[in-house]
Amino acid sequence: MMTSSVRANDMLAGSFTLSQPTQWKNTVLPAGDYRFKLSRTQTDTNRLSIHGKQKAMDMLVFAQSACESCRNGALELAVNGNSRVVTSLELPGFHVQFKSGQTGAQREQQMGKAPARSEQVAVHIDGN
Repeated sequence: MMTSSVRANDMLAGSFTLSQPTQWKNTVLPAGDYRFKLSRTQTDTNRLSIHGKQKAMDMLVFAQSACESCRNGALELAVNGNSRVVTSLELPGFHVQFKSGQTGAQREQQMGKAPARSEQVAVHIDGN
């Protein structure tokens, strides 16, 4: 007998488009279309897989990232000149903050060039 608490491994899937190369953690994703999948694992983490034509990456998203008020899909980017860095991802039920892969000296150098601004990339969530 299956209960309503048993679900498939894939929790969320969808897509987004990056208009310019964007750093996400220690990976630079080229401009283009991407698919993502957030899947359950055997532990208290979930696996976020991102795949584009030229690049793919996987990362773990911890259970603490659950967010009751998150309803939409969006990538938040810090923009400084031509440099774009993913700072957070919001999905229905999840919100994940990311630290950039820059050293303190690199951040200070970039901060001196021009003030950073933020940009949002829409994330499409596939229907059930």
